[in-house]
Amino acid sequence: MCQVNLLKMKTQTILPILFAATVILLTSCNLKQTADNYLKDDNQRKEIVLAMAHHQPYMSEMMNEMMSNDTCKRMMMDNMWNDPSMKGMHMDNMMNMSQTDISMFKMMMDKTMGMCDTDPTKYKMMVSAMQSHPNVMNSMQGMCDMKHLKNK
Repeated sequence: MCQVNLLKMKTQTILPILFAATVILLTSCNLKQTADNYLKDDNQRKEIVLAMAHHQPYMSEMMNEMMSNDTCKRMMMDNMWNDPSMKGMHMDNMMNMSQTDISMFKMMMDKTMGMCDTDPTKYKMMVSAMQSHPNVMNSMQGMCDMKHLKNK
C-alpha cells in the first residue's frame, strides 16, 4: 500500500510538470512574431534601426529597398532638400557622393531624367551640357540613335 501511495504521489507530481512543459512548448511554437510585432515595440525597433544603420550589408539592402520605392525616394529627397545641414552642400559634394554610392548616382540620374522629361528648359540645358562632353555623346550615340537631341 505504501508503494501505491508513493507511485500515486510521483504521478501527481510528474504529470502536472509534463503537462505544463508541453503547453509551454506548444504555445511557444505557435506564436509567430511578425515584423510589425517587432517594430511596434519601441526598444526593439530602435535596436533594429541602429543595427541596420551600423552594418554595411544591412544598410545597403535597406537603401536598395528604399530606392526601389517611389514614395521613399520622394520622402528622402524632400528630407534632404529641407535638411538645414544639406542646404550648404554643393553639387560637387553630391557628385563625390554619387561616385562612391551607386544608389545615390541612380537617384540623381532618375531625378534629372524626370525633370528633363517634364521641363523643356531643363531638357535643353542637359543636351547643351552633354554636347560639351563629346566622349559621352559619342558613346551614347553608339548605343542608340541620338541625332534627334540636336534638333530639339
